[in-house]
Amino acid sequence: MSKFIRLSSKVTLSILASFFLFSCSKDADLLSEYVIKTDDSQLEISLLINDTFFMNEGQTTILMDVLNNDNLSSNSTVTIIETSNPINGVVTINDDNTLTYKVGDDTSPEETTPEENTPEETTPAEETTPAEETTPTDETAPTEETTPEEDTFTYTAEVVNEETGEVTEEQATVTVSVSDNGPVKAFPSAYGGGSNATGGRGKALAIINTLDRNKTLTYYPAENGNDEYYEGGLFPAMQNENVGYIVFNISGNIQLGVGGTQNQFGYDGMGGVNNKTIFGQSAPQGGITLTGGSFRLNGRYGDNQNLIFRFLRSRPIYDKNGAKGNIDGIADDDSFTWAFLFYGGNDIIVSNSSASFSYDKAMGGYVDALVAAEGNTVYNLTFQDNIVADSHTNMAMGVNPNKDNNPEDKIDYISINGNVFIGSNRTPNVSWNGQSEIINNVVYEVGSKMINTYYQLNLNHINNWHGIPTNSTSYKTHAYQDVGVTEKVYPIIYTTGNFYEGWTNPLRSNVNNENKKIWTDFYDRTIPLADSFFTNNKHAHPNIPNQLIPASAEEAYNSKIINRNVGANKYLDNSGNAQTFLDPLDEYFLNAVQTRLDKKWHQVSEWVLPNIPSNTRPNSYDSDKDGMADAWEIKTFGNLNQSYRGDFDGDGYENIEEYMNQVDSE
Repeated sequence: MSKFIRLSSKVTLSILASFFLFSCSKDADLLSEYVIKTDDSQLEISLLINDTFFMNEGQTTILMDVLNNDNLSSNSTVTIIETSNPINGVVTINDDNTLTYKVGDDTSPEETTPEENTPEETTPAEETTPAEETTPTDETAPTEETTPEEDTFTYTAEVVNEETGEVTEEQATVTVSVSDNGPVKAFPSAYGGGSNATGGRGKALAIINTLDRNKTLTYYPAENGNDEYYEGGLFPAMQNENVGYIVFNISGNIQLGVGGTQNQFGYDGMGGVNNKTIFGQSAPQGGITLTGGSFRLNGRYGDNQNLIFRFLRSRPIYDKNGAKGNIDGIADDDSFTWAFLFYGGNDIIVSNSSASFSYDKAMGGYVDALVAAEGNTVYNLTFQDNIVADSHTNMAMGVNPNKDNNPEDKIDYISINGNVFIGSNRTPNVSWNGQSEIINNVVYEVGSKMINTYYQLNLNHINNWHGIPTNSTSYKTHAYQDVGVTEKVYPIIYTTGNFYEGWTNPLRSNVNNENKKIWTDFYDRTIPLADSFFTNNKHAHPNIPNQLIPASAEEAYNSKIINRNVGANKYLDNSGNAQTFLDPLDEYFLNAVQTRLDKKWHQVSEWVLPNIPSNTRPNSYDSDKDGMADAWEIKTFGNLNQSYRGDFDGDGYENIEEYMNQVDSE
């Protein structure tokens, strides 16, 4: 017997079940076995109640526990023996008396059975070429199936009265409808372009129990009441197509090696990363830091789809040659090393992470002629609530000028909200033809420029806070750069509510009341941009979902700097409770803003990892290996019998997401 739910036979429930993007052949493992029980000994006649289940728009698979609301005698054994054929999909009867409805044709078990993913197949990818890892195939192409508005079928159950031996058959109808509530967000506090990413929802769990990034995964099938799961290193988990959820049972520094992912997987970075949620908050106190090299993910051939990264730190420290490259002690741009870089990809959100000590940009993404030539894009990204600091430059999203294949048309719907940018240029750069929002960021002591933009971008630039050291005159401007393209196009900027502390230059007088005065020509910062660059009406941005409702610039500052609601600042303790922890370096960065510290940034002699706790979870933390603390499961569910892929409260978030999302409500 495996995961089960105890249900009262007299209560009729309407359950919303949302399980995204997993194949029918694995459904027997998804919740393991249910045992449907009833405390009612008085009912002698079984009755199956008709059911209605809802699917989100675009969802293709749903797992249905159709017996959970039926009035059945406590001395009866019920087995679903057959179903009719729905018009728009197929139904599978699972071993646990649940049903799986899948839109379209069935998928053969051979294509999706996780047992085929042997340890040899999860060996780190340096054993194969990057091209072999990342070239898309027909099997991995996105499905064209869409959710029908409604479908129906019947199921028949055999009911055996254990006292009398009488056998009867009962029948009920199931209706599958599309919900009008919209997609479930990546997590409750997700906003903007990437906020509807589903990450690893519906897929298998990998538990990272080592700081060896390349340790081969070991697969543990569902048995003895436990879900299936993997254990091993981070990189094989990221590339394993069966793995969706990644948690850490260890804290510490994961060394990426000289050159990082580009050295291990090729210049484009690590390929084959899709449909993943990486829960950095799952690590014990101390968290996870990626270090020693660049962390770049390759979406050139269509990967980097549907990713959620939370509560991670990335601090390369060393350049592509494994040195602290510098000119007179100041970090030199190696045009290579990023802390977080997405080279192509769609539906991505990076939240509550920290990026610093990088020799190119700290965080961002781009497309170029090569990505565009493959027909791929960078659509729907969010960077929110991150600390981005003390790198050669901070953040860049977009396209370099004058490239073949018009890559400026292959990037869109980008949200950069609630981040703290410290000590570097590009806060951020945004350059493409499309939509973007930059809201409620805190910007402190930049280099030669703040935001730099070009191409025909419709930009909402709202309620950001900007500061400089006390008594400093190093105020800078946002800029438009004429990139020399033959056909001139210009951004249209909605800028309002932005605050600039200490900007007293007469050329920038009254900038807090007239934000457009802070925008200038890139080459001559004394030349303000013409009125034609600006609009008095906020861009609607209809393709950016879940748009953030801005707080004031002062409220953003207080939230991020005073209250420390930013960066990799949360973790779940051994009892499964959300706790606060910022490592000493992030504390230093935020204190620099709070005290208006005046310092010289980018000094490589100061690029040193701080000491952080190095902890391993005790075996008693998660005895059933489902990524959730036993103590929390008992408190929340009453036992350890719930699947990490179940949805106990029917809100669309799977149980492991519910557990991890505690950090959003603290």
